[in-house]
This record gives sequence, structure tokens and C-alpha cells, in this order.
Amino acid sequence: MGEEKISLETIRASIKERGAEWQAARTSVSELSVEEQKSILTLIPTRQELQMVSKLDLDKPLGAPRRVSRESRIPKSGSVGLPTSIDWRNVNGVNWATPIKDEGIYAACVAFGTLGALESLLKIRVYQDPNVTIDLSEAHLHLCSGGGHMNVCCDYLKNNGVPDEACFPYPPETAMTCADTCSDWRNRIDHTKILGWTNTKDVNTMKTNLVNNGPQITGVAIYDDFLRYESGIYEHVAGRFLGYECVGVFGYDDSDGCWICKNHWGTRWGESGWFRIAYGECGIQDVFGMWNMQTPPALKGSDYAQYLLVDYSFTSTTRTLWAYAGNAWRYKVIGDAEVAGIAKVLMESSKVYVWWDENQITAIRGFK
Repeated sequence: MGEEKISLETIRASIKERGAEWQAARTSVSELSVEEQKSILTLIPTRQELQMVSKLDLDKPLGAPRRVSRESRIPKSGSVGLPTSIDWRNVNGVNWATPIKDEGIYAACVAFGTLGALESLLKIRVYQDPNVTIDLSEAHLHLCSGGGHMNVCCDYLKNNGVPDEACFPYPPETAMTCADTCSDWRNRIDHTKILGWTNTKDVNTMKTNLVNNGPQITGVAIYDDFLRYESGIYEHVAGRFLGYECVGVFGYDDSDGCWICKNHWGTRWGESGWFRIAYGECGIQDVFGMWNMQTPPALKGSDYAQYLLVDYSFTSTTRTLWAYAGNAWRYKVIGDAEVAGIAKVLMESSKVYVWWDENQITAIRGFK
């Protein structure tokens, strides 16, 4: 006999009793069987994370000792040097998020959470264009990384990158493996091969990374009531522990005391696929922390040059101008006729500003 699910009426009564500020309803996942619900929660915590789960009793029924008052979660003031809120869906009127996806019941939550953040990071940091279309292959990352954890997926991205969705569409068929990725996938990773990643459980660092880099990744302990989330600031009020999932974190709001997160259960769940969750809930801060991915340098950008040089060839009339700017070397192939003008700029300037597109220098300007 299947396990019995908690009723919507019970959840609504618990929300009212605890004075929580969210609304429950039937959603895209609430009507699945308990077995199907558990099948989509495929994040596998590390031993250290499970030890913290046990210490905090996050896998036990909700009890009064675990109750954290809303007042204690909301900072008296924002973190020093940081804004009181950020939401990458609306930064000065610009939306950097990619569309909400639907994982279905194919058990790839870590791939969805990771790529949901990476797609936006590439828009923000590499392409610097909110309108560029980026749709990466969750099937490839899920089947080729072999991982049920953010560490494993981030390591795979650092070592390999990931191709586009069309290369290996989701969901894969039951018998498919990593070998079913399109044969030219290594030529289709574009700029998805990240330079590195870090994990932190320090809240100020989490917020700093959200502000200065972009969307992050985290893990969440999931309960019955979360599946019924429709809107508002979620906090666990009723129901059993079901498992763990990986999601993207796209911002925070100190005035409401919450993280702003991207899920992958379709737009018929939550706030059109998004959710806000109260600080201190579901192990985000104490158990998992957040993963910060470092992307390659911007394709288009500008910055002051830290170093400048001209590379001469003894067998050709072409020369290469090199500039180290924006944490990477940029270049431009120049002819003999251009060398004198560039040399004059360099000699007469105390600093040089450089513009580039895909690491090729498009313009320089000297300042005395």
C-alpha cells in the first residue's frame, strides 16, 4: 500500500496556526504518488551534510524546538557593503533568467539546478547580453557526470563543459547513456567549461557572490508541504520529510528575510516555477551553503590594461598587440603600418583602456 499524503486542508490549517506567510494549493507535483514525488528528489548529500542534517533533526517530524521565529530570521540591517536585496530576474529592469523547465519524474534535479544557474551566469558574465538564447543539456550533465551532488556536477563542468540541449534532448530514453550524446558535443560546449567553483556556508559570502557574480546553487530539504507551495515566503509547517533537491538561487531580500530561488517543476508549481524561502529554512544555510561557479572571461567587454606588449615575428610583416585586461589576455593582429601609431599611444599614455569582442581587441584609448 502506498504512503498516505498530507491533505491540503491540513497544510492550510498549519500555515494559519503558525502564522506563516505563504499559500498552499494543488500543483504540478502535489498530485503525484508519494513514490513519484520521492523519485524527483535525487540530490544525495555528502557524509558531512548528512551529519548536519541529523544534528538539526531536519529529517525528523516538525517539532516546537525547531521553530525559528520570523523576527529572528530577518536581519536588523543589511549585510555591510551589500544591497538589502537583489533579484537577477529584475536588475535595473533587465531579466537575466532563462525559462523555467520541467524535470518530470526522470530524476535529474542536480543537473537542472546547476544548469539553471549556469545559463544565467553565462548571460551575465560571458555574453553580457540578457537576450542571448542559452539552453544547455541536462541529460548530458546528468548521465555523463554520474553525480547526484553539486560537487560532482561542478567538477564535470570544470573538466568538460556541457553541450546545448539539441545535442542531447531531455528526457533521455530509459536505456540511454552518456554515449548517446551527439558525436560532435565537444565542439558544442561554447563557453560552458567553468574555471572553478567554491562552496560557502557563510551568509555574507553567499550574498556577496549573488551580488558580484550572479545566481548560485544550493540544496534544500523537502517536505510534504513544499510540494503544495503556491506563493509567498515558504517555511516548513507540516508533513513528512521526503528527500533533497538542488535548486538555483537568484537573489535575496532582507526586508522579507528570504532567498529567491528557481525550481524545475514547471510553471504550474510555485510562483510560475519560482519560490521564496525564509532564511534559516530547510538546510540551505546550515547544511548545504551555496556553490559559486566561476565562468570564463567576458566575450565582449572593456577594462584598463594591466600589461601591454607587441609581439614581433621575424618571418612575417604582421604583428600581434597583446593586452591583459579583464583578467585575461586580449589580442589584435596588426600590420607594420599600425605599429607606429600604437607605439605613440603607449608612449604618451599613463594608462590604456581596451575594448574586446571574444578576446580580440576592437579598440584602445590612451589616457595621460
